[in-house]
Amino acid sequence: MKTRKHSEGFVLTGVLALLVISSLIGGAFLFSARNSLRTVERWEGYDQCLFYIQSALEVRKYQVYENFREEYDVTHSWDAFDVLENIDSTATVGVTEDGDVVILDGGGLSSNDDMVVTVSVQTGSGMVIKDYVNYTAEIVITNVATATYKGVTRRIQENVLYEYASANAPPGGSADAPRGVFDYVLFIDNDAYFSGVNANFNGDVRANENIELKYSSILLNGDAYAVGIVDTKTDYKNLDWGKYSTQPYAGSARPAEYTDFNRSNTNTYWNQGYAESSVYNEGVERLELPYIGPLEEYEAYAAANGGTISQGGALKVEAIWGDDPGEDIPGIEGFLDDGSLFLDGTVDPIEISGVIVARGDVYIKGNFTGQGTIYAGRNVHIIGDVVALDPPSWPKPDSNPYATVNVNKDKDFLGLCAKGSLVFGDHTSWATHVDQKYLKNPYTSSHAVDATDALNGYVKFWQDGIPYFDGDYTQQDGEFFDAVQTDGDPRLYYEPTLGDADFAALGVDPWVGEFDCVTYANHLFMGEIDNNAVFNGSIVCRDEAVKRHGNLVLNWDIRLGSDSEDGAGFAPWLPGMLPRIALATQMVRWMELPVE
Repeated sequence: MKTRKHSEGFVLTGVLALLVISSLIGGAFLFSARNSLRTVERWEGYDQCLFYIQSALEVRKYQVYENFREEYDVTHSWDAFDVLENIDSTATVGVTEDGDVVILDGGGLSSNDDMVVTVSVQTGSGMVIKDYVNYTAEIVITNVATATYKGVTRRIQENVLYEYASANAPPGGSADAPRGVFDYVLFIDNDAYFSGVNANFNGDVRANENIELKYSSILLNGDAYAVGIVDTKTDYKNLDWGKYSTQPYAGSARPAEYTDFNRSNTNTYWNQGYAESSVYNEGVERLELPYIGPLEEYEAYAAANGGTISQGGALKVEAIWGDDPGEDIPGIEGFLDDGSLFLDGTVDPIEISGVIVARGDVYIKGNFTGQGTIYAGRNVHIIGDVVALDPPSWPKPDSNPYATVNVNKDKDFLGLCAKGSLVFGDHTSWATHVDQKYLKNPYTSSHAVDATDALNGYVKFWQDGIPYFDGDYTQQDGEFFDAVQTDGDPRLYYEPTLGDADFAALGVDPWVGEFDCVTYANHLFMGEIDNNAVFNGSIVCRDEAVKRHGNLVLNWDIRLGSDSEDGAGFAPWLPGMLPRIALATQMVRWMELPVE
């Protein structure tokens, strides 16, 4: 007989087992969910901690940069980099619930209940590296920031590069390279007001205030850039490529945007070439105009690269003029002209190589050859045409523009840079034709100056620790030889150290018709232009007072272009020999460090 087994106990056991297994699985899911939530929260804290650290680093970099600028804005010297040398300090930066970032130490602030997190930033640096041959300096600042947020601690290191170099970006860069003041045929730190018929600008024009190139007959074969407005009244005319390829533009003016004049042939596109149209750009960013700071630095620069001027096979100047007895204007009695340099290339051409510094005024006229730049401790007086014997040229159209680059890189180049002002023609003639009101406000402007300009009288007042000039050039200038001319008369800012008779004896042309050079003035650019004048190069200054007597053509030297192929093909120390500036800082390395 078969018996029947009861299964109720087995079923109950199975149900209980399933409940246990379900509970275990549910608990595992819950545990996993909690762990996932903790992981997500930890990663959120990890990311948020990085955000707070990066915010603190930005605040700290700004603080260090502002401290540096306070020193640099006074002297415009690479010695300002010394304030960055051997920094070893800690800043505590706090981030509030509202996301505000504040310096907690050294700024009069203290921690409070609103602080979400505080970040400790340790700042340190090495030695300033100075290159006397190329007149550059650099230093790397290292910031290490540490913060703890929601149990997460992170350490980040940033290395920030400070540089002192040419005001232009390195030539031959990319199309988005930062533009420099020598990328323009005319750059004025004040308003660019240019009145008169038949003025042709073959290159871009820029002003740190407004631009008004008066009269519709003006040709602007380039673009206009104004921090303020471009006042045109009617659009300026510009040339099509057909006319641009004819005289007087064929040789001296920069190449076209497409060197074969064919926009569909992208292989011939040329950076910073003429685009056959003009664009008016208003409200643009202000470009910092460089200063010639302490002359001693430029003298060290000249000595290091061995600059020379020769004439007729004889060495005339070696690096620095005015550091030895007898280096002055021949035939002038007394010491007032000590360090002043007279260069006359009307018979024997001026042969220049590299950087030259004259401690006084520079008087120049005639022909030149070679490549170099002359710095004047006071004014540059262009007293006649200054003409390159072997100038660059750009054929239009150009079947082989790279070959043209190769040829032009060795062609003549001259920079004339005045720590004071640059005056062309006879200043006494200018004064008879032009109202002196154009040498003071509102036509000229008050502007920050270099502290070492006090010798030339340009430091009139101080504001927030920065020296300023009031913009009035009709005053007697400063301490340079007691501000008198060789004839004993008071010397105004734009006047030479030579008295009228001594100045006239140099053979001065009242008006200048041509100069083939890049001109830079710490302050005023002024003079009288002859009929049908041609200026090849670039004009860069803070104030301008130019009297015209006829047609004028200004051709930009594209070899100065910061992103032109012509700049890439130019000798590596040009246009680097032009005035220096503290470049914008840049981060060169970012890395996370292990938590100690």
